[in-house]
Amino acid sequence: MSGVDLRGRALAPMLLALAPHVAWGWGAAGHEAIGAVADRLLAGTRAGGEVRTILGPDETLAEASVWADCAKGVVHEGARFRYAPKDRFPECAPFETRKGKAAMVRFVARNAAHCAPSQGDDACGHRTYHYTDVAIQHDHYDRRFVGTSDHDVVAAVHAAIAVLQGGAAPAPFAIDSKRDALRLLAHWVGDLHQPLHVEAVYLDARGRPIDPDRGRFDPATATRGGNSIQDGDWNLHAEWDAVRPEVAAEVRAGLAAARAVPRATGQPSEWPEAWATDTIAAGRAAFAPLSFGRREGDHWTVSPPADYPRTREDLQRRQLTKAGARLAQLLRAIWP
Repeated sequence: MSGVDLRGRALAPMLLALAPHVAWGWGAAGHEAIGAVADRLLAGTRAGGEVRTILGPDETLAEASVWADCAKGVVHEGARFRYAPKDRFPECAPFETRKGKAAMVRFVARNAAHCAPSQGDDACGHRTYHYTDVAIQHDHYDRRFVGTSDHDVVAAVHAAIAVLQGGAAPAPFAIDSKRDALRLLAHWVGDLHQPLHVEAVYLDARGRPIDPDRGRFDPATATRGGNSIQDGDWNLHAEWDAVRPEVAAEVRAGLAAARAVPRATGQPSEWPEAWATDTIAAGRAAFAPLSFGRREGDHWTVSPPADYPRTREDLQRRQLTKAGARLAQLLRAIWP
């Protein structure tokens, strides 16, 4: 499992440096496309009005969707937290006012190490709220599985919903305003639809997939959401985070496709688990064509087939569209 910057961080400058053929990361282009779709679907609805009231007239869901990643620029130095990102990301500029930085610092400090790490987990805190790692051998999300926890992305979505409904976020989450909750929800719903934020392959030293829920779990088999799987100069997770501008633009323009996304069945309280399960099913396309090499130091290697980029982009389009539609559905369920 992983909470490193590559998992959901706004990647544009880094990706440009590593691989000029991909210009943006999901953290910016992808999340903003999801928010833009939701903004358009909510236009003229009560939920759209509530969003404007909470965020203010100058902030859209598209802009709010990156806030949770921008908060990763908050660093912990002794007993002090401060906003000091290693790199500057243009999508974070609206939040880099004095009040905006204070809000990010407050969120990170309130959520620092308030949970108990699960097997193979990162140190607890807001970075763990962006993902869960269900093994590819499973066909659904279940909190009993290795890689899940009470502070994973599924639990995080539940926490944000609770605050927007007027309640309190359950432990270990600490969300002190509806504005933070809405910004977080806009981001976490996106993460919940990124296959490598939900599904994971666990590998032995020879690169063979193993089921971590059979027998005793060995943390050394965890691939950290693909961050420990290397494809040349890239890691597998970064490849899936990367969304080309053309793909993001297609998603933004594809309102008919978003409107065609079926409404989730059951109660909204059941939707986060259902959406995680759907992402697991969709994510099989991310892993099925791959074979892995032996572990080399701290990583494994992979050589995807020649048509893998097309497979990845087709799935990115579908998942981004579903995420935008479902974010709008969820907000309309909160504010009918």
